[in-house]
Amino acid sequence: MIETTELMTTAATVLDNAYDAFQREQLARDSQALFDHADQIFTIQMINQATHDYLFDEAIAKRVVTLGSRVLTEMYQRAISAEVVKFNFTGNDIRWLLDLPRAHRRQR
Repeated sequence: MIETTELMTTAATVLDNAYDAFQREQLARDSQALFDHADQIFTIQMINQATHDYLFDEAIAKRVVTLGSRVLTEMYQRAISAEVVKFNFTGNDIRWLLDLPRAHRRQR
């Protein structure tokens, strides 16, 4: 079990606030605009959920805090610039979206 740190809590709060702002922005759109942006809404939702799952990684948590309210927007922009649309993001995917180096895999 991973012990929650102050950094993880702060990063989760930043991420929650960024996602709440994104949702408020979407709710202000009309139904046609929501339909037109469904792929963006879905991708940002998946990025948000996956990022929450990897906040135990100190580098990810620090980067989320550093980016602040623009964290999801920047991650999404990086994803679409590389035409990356996924359903399941790994820790290394999240690190890449945050412009961090890949974590090395352990050799067994």
